[in-house]
Amino acid sequence: MNWSNIFGTMTMVFGIAMVILGLSAQVLKNFKEKRSGNPLTLAVLACAVYLSRAGYAITIDSFYILIPDTIGICLSAITIIQWFYYKKRI
Repeated sequence: MNWSNIFGTMTMVFGIAMVILGLSAQVLKNFKEKRSGNPLTLAVLACAVYLSRAGYAITIDSFYILIPDTIGICLSAITIIQWFYYKKRI
């Protein structure tokens, strides 16, 4: 195993951990409290970051980066949807 594969695997594992622990906790918190605690700009920024990183990963054929970013796109999109859903309900 070369260094590129080692660091690629570490990037994927830590990226998935960051997305799953961070964003899923925010999604669950919003769901339990029936409100969105973050500003919309922060959720849109997170989604934009994950989209741009995913686009970059596709162009360089790096699936190590693409896996956590795909999860991040889904979860940050959920936080955006929650923001609009809970804003309407208030």
